Parts: sequence; structure tokens; C-alpha cells
Amino acid sequence: MRRVLAGCLALSALGTTLPAAASECGYTAAGWNAPNGAVVFSRSDDGPIRNVIDAIGEFRTHSMLSHGATGGVTHATMKDPEQHSLPTVCGTPLKAGQLQNGYPGLEQINQGGIYHYLYDANGHGPDWTAWQLGDAVGAARIADSLWFNHPYISDVSRADGSQLIDRPLWNGARVPYSLFQYRDVESTHQIPGNAANNGMMCSSFLAYAHNYAGRGIVTTHTYPHEVVANAANTIHWGVHGQCKSSLGWFEKAALTVLCPFSNVCTNAGNQVANCMSANRCDVSTGGIWKGVRDDPATTATSISPDRIGGWSVHPSTTTLWASDYSHQLQWNSGGNVYGCWQ
Repeated sequence: MRRVLAGCLALSALGTTLPAAASECGYTAAGWNAPNGAVVFSRSDDGPIRNVIDAIGEFRTHSMLSHGATGGVTHATMKDPEQHSLPTVCGTPLKAGQLQNGYPGLEQINQGGIYHYLYDANGHGPDWTAWQLGDAVGAARIADSLWFNHPYISDVSRADGSQLIDRPLWNGARVPYSLFQYRDVESTHQIPGNAANNGMMCSSFLAYAHNYAGRGIVTTHTYPHEVVANAANTIHWGVHGQCKSSLGWFEKAALTVLCPFSNVCTNAGNQVANCMSANRCDVSTGGIWKGVRDDPATTATSISPDRIGGWSVHPSTTTLWASDYSHQLQWNSGGNVYGCWQ
């Protein structure tokens, strides 16, 4: 999840072109050491998602399913949503469809693709990475079930039309990345299951994969209201801060002229907080997420990366991976693979 909302309101909203923060495609000189079926975790170096994970007292921000040292990777993620052009950007900064149905969503990519997902063109990447295996036979069955037996479609990479990327299907349709899964995974972890937007996020996908391969249901965890309220404040102010940091002095100069009656960064924070708390990704006023924050009866029922790994408050019996400890992720197997992650 390193790139999710890493800079929600870039200068492109002002008509200025910036180089991409991510390296969407490229080579890796070696594959990673995570065995087939291992779950790979990372902790992003910044961004609102890390702020939310910190707010709920947990550590891991992204989780992925390894298909072996020279194999592919299955995970759910999203790129930063695009901003509206003027004048819409003043009131509703982010494109609601992209925020609600995150692209690329659930995908299967190769070692080149996952390396350039984790690391940008300058080699900058997450603060921490590790993998867990646990029950090696059961974990391999999960990976093989997703790789060989699961329905999928293929389409071309948006960054390099020569590259095909497989998209596993759920309920007969593609699976976008859904921020609302942080508030409520609904029945994503069950078979059959459903969720708003037909969406998943990284760890709810792994819960689904665990059950799909016959390894049992991964139970949800309910976060109490005070944790939900803290997370709601954190996502709003995290996006607000990312917005202001991305714009720098332009926030006071250009946007004051272009959007004189709007606080664009506050609107962006409201829009993302509404999306995560109530799946209302098209609204940039603060009433929806504040209503969730201020209602003492509200809770969140979800499955986090830490729960998949059996860390924090989550027991080591939650998944077959959770009985293992964290192994350092290294890129040390043979091969020179080119790939894309979107």
C-alpha cells in the first residue's frame, strides 16, 4: 500500500506536469527469497495508510502472496487517484470513481513488476519488509490454487502495452481496491462472499485466498469506537497534510487565486475519509465521516495485515501463516525479469 494516497493533490491539479513518483515497469536482477505460498509484508515509509495503521496500534501496511522465488505475486493495491481539472478540483479534488474503485486492484504480476511496485526509480522503498510461511504445504496449496485454478482475465499494462497482467475475478468480475474494506470487509473472507464495489484490499484478499484453498475462514476483528474515531481523524488529517506538503507554497499562492472560496486540502481529506468510513467517495464535505467519528455506537470490522500474520492483538492461530516468525525479505535468486505492476 505504499503508493496509496501518497500525495493526493499533486501539482498536476494546477496544470503542472511532474515526473511519476512510482516506477511502473522495469527489471529486477534477482527474484526474492519468499517461498511459494509465503505472505510478504511491508511497512510503507509515509502516507495516510501508514498513519491509519499506526492509529489502530498496528505495524504492517501491505501484504502479498508469493508464488516462489522466480514466480509471480498476487496482491491487491491501488495507485493514487487522479485529480479533477479546474474548476471541479476546487470542490471535489479527487476523481470519485478512481477513489472508490482503485486501480489496478487484484492482480498477478512477476518479479520485475513487484520490485518496481515496492521501489521507485531511485531505489527508495518501504521502511521494512519480511515474509512468513508457517504451514509450508498448506501455504503452497493457497498459492497454487490462486495461480492455477482461479478464474482470471488478462489485459495489457497501462504503462507498457507489450506487457500482459492477469486479473483474478471474483463473482465473475474484476476486483478493484476498496478503501471501505478498512471499515467493513463484509463477507469478503467467506465463500460465497460479497462486498461493496466487489472490492478487496490487500489483507482481505489473503483472507479470501486462505478460504478459497480450503484452509479455513479467517475471522474478522472488531475495532472499538475510540479506535475508529482516532483512525477517522488520522485519515482526514493525513490526506490534508499530504496535500499541503505536495503543493508547498503553491497552496497559498496559486490555489488562493484559482480556488479562492475553497480549501482544497480540507476537501481532499474529507473525500478520502468519507470513502473509507462510509463508501461515499464522491462527497467532499465533512459531515459523513464526522458522523461516523462522533457516533459512539460505530465500530469497524476488518482483517488487517497484522491479523494475517498473527501480530499485535491478533492470535497466532488466525491463519496458517501466523505461526511463523518474520523472515527478512531478500532479492537474491537468479534471473533478470522485466515486468509492470499497473
